Amino acid sequence: MAKKRPDNAHDLQRLRSEFPDVHGAFLAGKIPSLRKALVIAGIKPERSRLDKLKNSWTKATDEERDAFLSWLAVTRALSTTPAHSSAPSPSASSVRPPIASGRYLMPSAVAEIKAIMAKRQLNPGDVMQEIGFPPDDHSLAHALARGASLRLAVIAALETWLRTNAQG
Repeated sequence: MAKKRPDNAHDLQRLRSEFPDVHGAFLAGKIPSLRKALVIAGIKPERSRLDKLKNSWTKATDEERDAFLSWLAVTRALSTTPAHSSAPSPSASSVRPPIASGRYLMPSAVAEIKAIMAKRQLNPGDVMQEIGFPPDDHSLAHALARGASLRLAVIAALETWLRTNAQG
């Protein structure tokens, strides 16, 4: 069954009778769309970005939704820190799973970090120094040994460090 299209005749009539100046600007082409004219007149509310995102999500295919969710994971848009990445989104095959849930490292990340440390004969202080933190900061050692939380900046730096060391 086809989607029912809205009938704009009522809105156009109301615009003409209640807001003749806005109606005239719309007919003259000064206002690009009927929706915009209705917003200017106060007949319809302005749609927020969230409203637009929700509308796009409902129209997206399953493949587009999967690609979008992968993009969210890669850009860390779902974490508590904002992601301002202008890089193009990678394909779903190059997506790495997240290394942390909130401020806590995932077990797979702990195992990967420990494996790289063993291979390169590093201790947690060496890793902290490599990622730009003081070597006497014991937060990584506590996270690896006891599952303690980490600062989000440390997690972000660890993510980059893991990418770099997984290639080598």
